[in-house]
Amino acid sequence: MPFETARRAAIALARPLDDPEMVPLADAVGRLLAAAIESPRAIPPFDQAAMDGYAISLAGRRGVPLVLPVVGRTSAGDPPRVLAPGAAHRVMTGAALPKGADTVVMQEQTTRRGDLVQFALDAAPGAHIRRAGEDVTQGACVLRPGCMIGWPEIALLAAIGIDRVPVARRVRIAIVTTGSELRKAGGPLASGTIYDSNGPLLAALLSEPGTDVTLSTVHDDTAAIARVLEDSAREADLIITTAGMSVGEEDHVRDAVMRAGGQLEIAKVAMKPGKPLAIGKVGEACFVGLPGNPQAAAFGALVFARPIVANLLGQVPATRLTAELTFTCSCKPDRTELVPVRLDIEQGRLTASRSGPDGSHRMMPIVSADAIAIVPGAPIPIEPGMPVEVLPFSRGIFGR
Repeated sequence: MPFETARRAAIALARPLDDPEMVPLADAVGRLLAAAIESPRAIPPFDQAAMDGYAISLAGRRGVPLVLPVVGRTSAGDPPRVLAPGAAHRVMTGAALPKGADTVVMQEQTTRRGDLVQFALDAAPGAHIRRAGEDVTQGACVLRPGCMIGWPEIALLAAIGIDRVPVARRVRIAIVTTGSELRKAGGPLASGTIYDSNGPLLAALLSEPGTDVTLSTVHDDTAAIARVLEDSAREADLIITTAGMSVGEEDHVRDAVMRAGGQLEIAKVAMKPGKPLAIGKVGEACFVGLPGNPQAAAFGALVFARPIVANLLGQVPATRLTAELTFTCSCKPDRTELVPVRLDIEQGRLTASRSGPDGSHRMMPIVSADAIAIVPGAPIPIEPGMPVEVLPFSRGIFGR
């Protein structure tokens, strides 16, 4: 299947989860909002002094009286007071504006002499007052479904008095690495065996506040893999396997999917690395079968698994990012190439430089990269300066 067609088909398989949950505000960071938030109160909730100073009433007069008696004082947290006629009222930043006052003169423009205050400068009517509702009006929709809750949203929600938030349920992801040669890091390693790196790689890549990830390993046996897939489909929203996706004698995952009652919508993708990549369903769970080489597994997860997770969460699709290549790349006309790159900004332009030699088995080019460049197939080599889509490894940032 053509690369872009496969991307669209993969996302179409995932439907947003329809069972949101309520979480305490402190636990909502990084989660996706499941329902619109309407503010139950205005911000500011009342007219406030924006400066330490004196509240007065100009009442349409031009200029500030030279000297006024000081009658009353209001600090932040005090109930609203009433401005005495023909007087000034001492106010602190954030304090409720006394009833009848229409202007605050900052203390730097005054001289206090006992119970009198002398004003050095004229003040414009309405100066240094935060009006009730000037930031948020009561009943206004302040946050919409699908937005990720970060520290600014936490501050806003706290300010309007909300302590529990409706968020999308965490996506349950089951990662299954296949291979009789795989061993867990830290244990003994017999000749001919290797440590499993794809499992930890994918768990780290897909772990975030909105996901719950489980990891298991199964040996090369169709029946055994099918049992794990069936068990995983009962709980998981997304099942990801690695290795065993080709058509060799020890490639059992495709047959295992069928034995588990699943179906594949995509069997191969015109891309390098990662051609033997399958996408479909096992029960109600989305299924992504990734190749076994580290680069192919990682890049397949970035291109296909991560957008599926975002769709399950109801997240707004991210805007695609482009960068200019700094290297020549030769691709077959009918195949998209995924290249590990390092992003940089040169003279105001985002650039992508190759991070290491070819080879989907290599890990060091990934360690040296912070994104992949998605280079479309072309009949002639693609030269430096061409803009291409890039997928950063980390959401929202590039570089380390």
